[in-house]
Formats: sequence, structure tokens, C-alpha cells
Amino acid sequence: MSGKNYVHQLDAKNRMRIPAKLREELGSNYSITVGTGNCLYVYTEEQMQKVKATLSNINPYREKQLKAARFILYNTWQAEEDNQGRIRLPDNLIKWARIEKNLIVFKGPECIEIWSEEVWDEYFNNVNFDDLADALDELNNNDRV
Repeated sequence: MSGKNYVHQLDAKNRMRIPAKLREELGSNYSITVGTGNCLYVYTEEQMQKVKATLSNINPYREKQLKAARFILYNTWQAEEDNQGRIRLPDNLIKWARIEKNLIVFKGPECIEIWSEEVWDEYFNNVNFDDLADALDELNNNDRV
């Protein structure tokens, strides 16, 4: 897990670059979908297969599960790089992530994340360290079960 972030911009045609170091980790087939906190998750082909396997285990009579699966699947896009290594983000993902121009590309704990710079700043503006400590305690307690 890296924690390194990269600052980029969306061009006038809604294109961006995934940094070369992160692109190597993704391989040639990767997907982008909605993530928590209004960011976008970028999954390798293997990671996306795991997400789809999880979504296939829903109970179709549980509306919350079905709605979550539909939303994630509807908003999943297979990235296609042009000959200059740029990808075009679809409008629905730009809208979800509230992207205007400036982007943060971040190597998160599970996958690569794409954030609007403004949303990133909002998200981390009011960090409560007691909440962070509680979340870390929960993770540590889960390891002990």
C-alpha cells in the first residue's frame, strides 16, 4: 500500500492520464466505477471479477442489495486508453465524482482512486482522530477473531 497521490487535470474532452507507475499495476484491462466518498474506484481485471462475484451473491428480493448491485454495475466502465495513454471518463462518472478539472489519483488501500480535488479537500478537511482511532481499533479487533 503506497498512499502516494498524483495531481492531474481533466482536459476539455474529459480525458485524463493514470500515472505510468499505477498503470503498470492495472495491466491492460481495467475498469472504473463509483466509489465511496464520491470518488471513483479503478480496478484491475482480477479485482473487478471479485466485485462482480460479490454482486452475483445478492438476494434479488432484497431491494437494498439489488439497488447497490445495479448502481455499481450500471456505473462500471471498461477503460480504453488512446495512443497517448489517456482515458476518457464518461459523463455519469464525472457527475458522480463531481469532477470539474483538477484530479487527485491516489493508490488507496484496495484499489486506485480518482478524486475531484475539491471533493478530496472536503473529505479530509474535518478529520476526527478519535473516529480514525476507533476505525483502526475495529480493524485490529477483526484480526483477532
